Amino acid sequence: MEYKQLQVFLKVCETKSITKAAERLFISQQAVSRIIANLETELNARLFIRTPQGVELTDCGGELEQQAFEFLHHHDSIVTRLGNLNQGGRKEYKIGFFMGMLQMLPAHFLPDLMDAHPRLQFRLQSYPDNERSRSFQNYGCDLVMTTSPLTSGNFVQIFHYESPIGVILQRSHPLAQKRELTMADLKGQRLITLNSDNRSQSRLMNRLREWGLDAHSVVGDTEWGLTWDLLRRGYISFYAGKLSVLPDDMLGLPLTDLNLAWEFFVYKRQSKKLSALEKEILAKIRENISD
Repeated sequence: MEYKQLQVFLKVCETKSITKAAERLFISQQAVSRIIANLETELNARLFIRTPQGVELTDCGGELEQQAFEFLHHHDSIVTRLGNLNQGGRKEYKIGFFMGMLQMLPAHFLPDLMDAHPRLQFRLQSYPDNERSRSFQNYGCDLVMTTSPLTSGNFVQIFHYESPIGVILQRSHPLAQKRELTMADLKGQRLITLNSDNRSQSRLMNRLREWGLDAHSVVGDTEWGLTWDLLRRGYISFYAGKLSVLPDDMLGLPLTDLNLAWEFFVYKRQSKKLSALEKEILAKIRENISD
């Protein structure tokens, strides 16, 4: 297997189409088909199933997709870092995090970290919170902050924090007069939940179904302006962040019978010892992640 072959293979995985992959790579459709055929011959395995809608990965194809992502990211990282050293450049450190994660940390957390280490070349990568990102797109990172466990053996967990899921609502809402709520209190209410694809969100949606509740609105975890507007119109949102960052007219209340938590994980590369920088990052996270 060659680097170029794996690049083509992953582009077909991404587009689910030989034709679209060829267009994105600026090569002929015949060339893409030939590269895939050569890979299948070399591996003695069928990688794709051709359908009228495009192509679908076989089990062997899915395994190669994961391994190919890992290999290409490692390859590119080695080339980049050696190139920087050869040219006298600064050492590079890449942090990956999932959309909405930084709300748990102080304002300017990452810029302040960069200012404290001017000799390091920081690269920051924000990912959508879904299974594909957790499985593949973090391979080039030295440190990853995520809301669900990483399944890759290339990372080791170095921090795990749980924050109980409750609700937030406007202080003028009738339910705001209570000190705590139950799931029964939410019946008939217009509820907001996130569109995240993580373990905590899946458990929350299952619990809502068990109680016969339905999310009236589903928003992204970066769309807080919209969430505040809806709360001021009488909605209630599930929430597990820091209460100290809420607007003055908003209130957070616990749900006594929900018993679910939003999770915060930090991972580092398996092959490296915990560095002084990573110890510093962990200390700052522990200090600031909760109210």
